[in-house]
Amino acid sequence: ALTPMLKKLIAANADFNVLEMDSSTLKSHEMPYFMQANRAGEVVPQADLLVITGTTLINDTLEGLLSMAKPGAEIVVTGPTVSMLPDAFFFRGVTSLGGIVVTDADALLDIISEGGSGYHFFGKFADRSVIKSEE
Repeated sequence: ALTPMLKKLIAANADFNVLEMDSSTLKSHEMPYFMQANRAGEVVPQADLLVITGTTLINDTLEGLLSMAKPGAEIVVTGPTVSMLPDAFFFRGVTSLGGIVVTDADALLDIISEGGSGYHFFGKFADRSVIKSEE
């Protein structure tokens, strides 16, 4: 979920950090932006924009990150694990959700079972979707 955004941020010479529990998930050219996730308290309260992956729902860290966000920060939760039922997210200050809408479930499952990734199914069997808060 983050790879396309990281490419754009790096190309724009943006000032950003990637908080991550496992640095092995990053490519070598992304490592200069790496920061241990346990340092979230240092950077999240200062951020104007937070892009949080849906993995935080699985590892139970989303609530903690949201509680550290400064008022008025733009908060995006994105990735295939993100629910497209936005009210609970918007209630907690999230401003946008990014996820997928499956258009052909059988074909998508075939691709995934064969080891395929988003590059193999986006635009064919699933589409990216963004839901923005009205506030």
